[in-house]
Amino acid sequence: MAVADVSGHGPGANRMKAAGPTAAAIGIITSIIGVSLIASAPENPAPSALNPPAMSTPAPASAPDPIPGAVSIQSDEQPGQGGVQMGMEIVVKFKDDKPIKDIIDAFWRDQGTARAKFETWKANRPEFAKLKLDRVTYSNELVLVHDGSALVAERLPEMKTIVSKLAAASDITYAEPNMTAHPGGQ
Repeated sequence: MAVADVSGHGPGANRMKAAGPTAAAIGIITSIIGVSLIASAPENPAPSALNPPAMSTPAPASAPDPIPGAVSIQSDEQPGQGGVQMGMEIVVKFKDDKPIKDIIDAFWRDQGTARAKFETWKANRPEFAKLKLDRVTYSNELVLVHDGSALVAERLPEMKTIVSKLAAASDITYAEPNMTAHPGGQ
């Protein structure tokens, strides 16, 4: 008859001892994430699809009768307006961060100051003329967006031209476009 080793010195004991701290760490991390999600939840969350708002706009006369309890999706599009407007940001990485180090450092302390420093810095760089600083990445990349000086329809072609100019600059490692869709042209 086999006798079980309950002393904790058997062949599986080391694996059990090693798993204890890992399981405890996972439990702590899960608790922290749960508490942060609860703490960051809005006090009055938006109504969900399961709980539609009591008051809703009536459906147009030509539309079929809505299904009870269903949420209707309405578009702000006007006929001939176009369905989706594309926006672009440009991610720029310099070969040497020294010329923009002041902007990068300032961004983590005060974003407004960093944006003002970028505006001053770009005065000597015509290829950056129609751009403004949106944010800085942890990799010290500048994320730039259009400054809004052109009509919305003209911005995407302008941004593509700017990307080409930036990519050709000798002190820039890369200037990559990052496209985003804005439904309804917003």
